[in-house]
Amino acid sequence: MRQKSILATTFLLVLIALFYKNHHILTEKVLNFSNDVKLTFITQKENLLNALSIHFNQKRQIEELQQKIKELEPKASLSVAFASKLNHLLKETDLKTYHPQLYPVQVLGYEHMQDVNRLWIEFPSFKKEKIYGLIYQGFTAGIIRNEAERPLAILQSGKESLFSVFIGKNNIQGIAFGAGETIQIRYIPSYANPQVDDEVITSGNDNIFYEGIKVGRVINVEKKDMYKIATVKPYISLKQAQFFYAVEVK
Repeated sequence: MRQKSILATTFLLVLIALFYKNHHILTEKVLNFSNDVKLTFITQKENLLNALSIHFNQKRQIEELQQKIKELEPKASLSVAFASKLNHLLKETDLKTYHPQLYPVQVLGYEHMQDVNRLWIEFPSFKKEKIYGLIYQGFTAGIIRNEAERPLAILQSGKESLFSVFIGKNNIQGIAFGAGETIQIRYIPSYANPQVDDEVITSGNDNIFYEGIKVGRVINVEKKDMYKIATVKPYISLKQAQFFYAVEVK
């Protein structure tokens, strides 16, 4: 009986020893796993914080640049638009006061969904009796006119957009009409000689634009019975444009 008691005690001690040994190993593994999880969490947290910091810094920088662009774009557009006119004025002996006006305008939506060239715009300073020039990134974009007592922008790719222009170094006169992806310059005198790659600018003769705003370059010239037609590739694409500048000639 005593021998059985000794064996039972020995067996119990062995079990206890094995338990503590395995418990130590198990505890060590659990702690290691926990430490790995913590380390992974801390690393991911730091990476996320760094990514967020970079994102917000970039967002702030983008916002600052956008603000600077917003401040500088009117000045840039004005300098492009009026440089030619001012050069002419400097040659005159009887200079007149010149007050160029440029207004930021925003697209509200299409007049009709089937015509992407006609856009309602927000234009608080709009005067119903006037036709305004439309500028985008310093280049011509179309015209603004009264439609149902509201300002309607007609992009220069639309058929109803027309304004007067000069072609090339000799300032050949013509009228720009929208023609989809291109612009057609019509009513060019038959004796004039426009050339492919000639630059086209606004003439200022229509009181829509000032002289000197760039339109595009000639890519083809066609001769008709009484006049010539020049096809022009515009300098800019107006797809998805949401903000423009309206030009008021006084």
